[in-house]
Amino acid sequence: MRLTAALLVAVAGIAVGCQGPIRLFGYTTEPPFDPNIRTVYVPAFKLAAFVTTPDRFLDRDLTEALVRELSARKSPMRVTSNRDTADTELIGTITQVTKLVQNRNQQNLTREAEITIVAEVLWRDLRSGDVLTNPKRPAKTRPPAPPSAFDPSREPPPPDAPNDAIVPVQIVATGRALAELGESNATADQTAIKKLATQIVNMMERQW
Repeated sequence: MRLTAALLVAVAGIAVGCQGPIRLFGYTTEPPFDPNIRTVYVPAFKLAAFVTTPDRFLDRDLTEALVRELSARKSPMRVTSNRDTADTELIGTITQVTKLVQNRNQQNLTREAEITIVAEVLWRDLRSGDVLTNPKRPAKTRPPAPPSAFDPSREPPPPDAPNDAIVPVQIVATGRALAELGESNATADQTAIKKLATQIVNMMERQW
């Protein structure tokens, strides 16, 4: 107990005396974002899903929610409107919007429903061309050549590229519409949009 109390006092003293981030026992208080990425360009998302009113502006709503989420986080990244000077670019498409009726009342009207929005997102470093959202794939290995084919004077073949295709990340979020609580399709859309924006920014954090 005394050792624990002493550690807590020491940590508190460090927190008061330090101006920068605190690092202790493998943990840190610094923002979980890459400090080398200072700006991100976020063009308007595309809407590839077939939708009707009130879902016609989900692409605009998601873009605005994403910009707000990025601005609210304690991050060295700021959103810029100039792609030519941005470090990275975050592009996305809403590919699917579905409504699932979960409960009906005695008049066969929708009592509770769930809205699901699916988006595909690609985060790219404009300085190097690297796709930051691509999962790391294991490097391809070549089968060993037979002894008769070995020629020490021949140049070795170039290694295969670790990422042979650009694959966007799929993000899924849901929102509930419960009429008895004043929840409509519009509020369900906004709930799902906010969840999508949060998940996308979480995806942009550095891996532990």
